Amino acid sequence: MVRKETHTIKHLIQLQDLIVARAQQQASMPKARLEQLDKSISTLAGELPVELKSHFNRLLQKSIEAIVPITGDNCSGCGYALTKTMVNSIHGGDELNRCPNCTRILYSPDVPLTRNSPRRRWGDPVKRGIERFSAPELMVVSLKGTTREDVLLEMCNNLREQGYIESCDDLHDAALRREAIVSTAVEHGIAFPHVRGVEGGGLTLTLGISKKGVDFGGTTKTKIFFYMVIPTAASAFYLKLLSGLTQSFAKKEARDALLAAKTQEELWKILVKATKKHII
Repeated sequence: MVRKETHTIKHLIQLQDLIVARAQQQASMPKARLEQLDKSISTLAGELPVELKSHFNRLLQKSIEAIVPITGDNCSGCGYALTKTMVNSIHGGDELNRCPNCTRILYSPDVPLTRNSPRRRWGDPVKRGIERFSAPELMVVSLKGTTREDVLLEMCNNLREQGYIESCDDLHDAALRREAIVSTAVEHGIAFPHVRGVEGGGLTLTLGISKKGVDFGGTTKTKIFFYMVIPTAASAFYLKLLSGLTQSFAKKEARDALLAAKTQEELWKILVKATKKHII
């Protein structure tokens, strides 16, 4: 039998996923029609007990992540070290637990999403702009996939091959679940597939180009894919990055430059140059 609090946790996660999806739609498509998402959010929120709904809304005013998974013995939202007693209670799912530091609601993920954290070596230059989140080896000049699933797996495998993650199995499933909420495809043949709650490193972006385009849920075929893995603590900043990328490639000539790149190095230089103004 499913415990009542376990059911509540799943309800809150589903509600938060919709709220985050709405914020992402706004960041990437300022004029997007959001009626269906608003209706779903209102329905789920209306099913919560009044006191819990009020606390959840107060948390959302501080951060877009009101309910977060634990990572080991820590709150993934603020990094606070939890007591063994609280960790055991969270794993047991018998009651709702809140972080003593940030007051976010905590839960134990069914499948923890983790990644490798490339270490910065002494003497490495300080990175700025898009260079903080990506690298030349994460550029994919010519995606071979012809379906949404193929493209997502191909880009995930690029992260794995470059040593940023160990396995694609759980990450790929999570990316597909995110697309099932509402497509991350936006105008001008761009998409922003991503996975939130990937702990163990910073926000990481891999850019892929499909010359022919792929049906990705948008009004036109998608050719430019910004695939990101996002730790919980960077979820709010991700929206700023998303907005910056949208502004950087709002003009056709900027998008055409990406599509015309013939090498990994060329694609990287175009990305860095195009985002210099909007991603600091």
